[in-house]
Order: sequence, then C-alpha cells, then structure tokens
Amino acid sequence: MKKLLFGILLVILFIPSVYSAEIEREESYGYFGVRVGYMEIDGIEDGGSANLGFTLGFRVSNPVAIEFSLDYHSSEFSAVDRTTYAFQASLLLYLTSNTNVQPYLVGGGGYYISGYDYWINGYKYTDFTSHKFGGHLGAGIDIMLGEYSTITFDVRYIGVDEDVPQEYFGYDTKTFDGILATVGAKFRF
Repeated sequence: MKKLLFGILLVILFIPSVYSAEIEREESYGYFGVRVGYMEIDGIEDGGSANLGFTLGFRVSNPVAIEFSLDYHSSEFSAVDRTTYAFQASLLLYLTSNTNVQPYLVGGGGYYISGYDYWINGYKYTDFTSHKFGGHLGAGIDIMLGEYSTITFDVRYIGVDEDVPQEYFGYDTKTFDGILATVGAKFRF
C-alpha cells in the first residue's frame, strides 16, 4: 500500500500538463471544500480506514494558499477503537498557477484530539483522550472544472506522538505516523 501511495504522490508531482491551457484567474480568493479519503497508520494492523474532512482556504497570491481543515478519522486495531479529530493549518505552494491543472506542495501543523475505547478483562473503557500537536507534509493537484469549482487530489504524511492508554498498551506514548490520501471538491467564494 505504501508503494501505491508513493506512486500516486509521484504522479501528482510529475503529471504531464495535458489539460494545462493558460488561464487568467483572480490572484486572491477564498474557497471551502469537502474531502473523503483513506488513512493508513504505520505499525497499526487496522488495514486502513476512511476519513471525512472539510476545508476553508484563502489563495493569498497566485502560487500561495493558506488552508484550514477539520478531519474525522476512525480506526480499529486489536481490541481498540480510536477516533481522531484533526484540526490542520497548511501552506500550499502551487508549482503552476495559471493553468487548469495545478500541482502543489503542502506542509503545516495540526492539533489532534484522539479518543480511545478499549477492553480490559471484559470491561469497556472509554475515558481516555489524547490532545497532541503534529506535522504533515505532502503534495496534491487541483483540477479546475470551471471558474468556481475544483477537484482536488492530495497525499499527506502525518506524524503525531500521541498519548495512549497505558493500561492497554503497556506504554504511554505511541507514534502515529501515517499516510492520508484524499479526493475532494473546492468551491470558490
């Protein structure tokens, strides 16, 4: 799976500009969006899981955008259910900005709130919550469908050192590095 995600990242960065006619757009504007995706966490045998997110962004100049997002992610591994809300702030640097196909690099930080439900000796515990900061780095591509709408593909590597329930894991911190691949739509305002 990591090879597939790495391949997608390479395609995003080096895609031929088949649909890349020169266009003129306003240099700055705002947008909101929705995205769905797949997340795989290193070292967790959960087989990957779904992600749902919302974005609010501001294209501050032709090659630069600032984006804020809220994502919901849920995963199951062993006898543990983990639910995460990720609040991210990202800087997007567009490699081409005057074409209908716009690849970009993305990086930033986030605040991650994770809750754990786990079983010990037949009893379910649901009171453990972790609040941590982490970073992300990746690439994506925006494909303009018209003046006000865009389809977006994005792959991010996310790294978070998270507190975990010591009673279940036997240790109190776990690194939840992983890959998040999403597809979404953005709408200008």
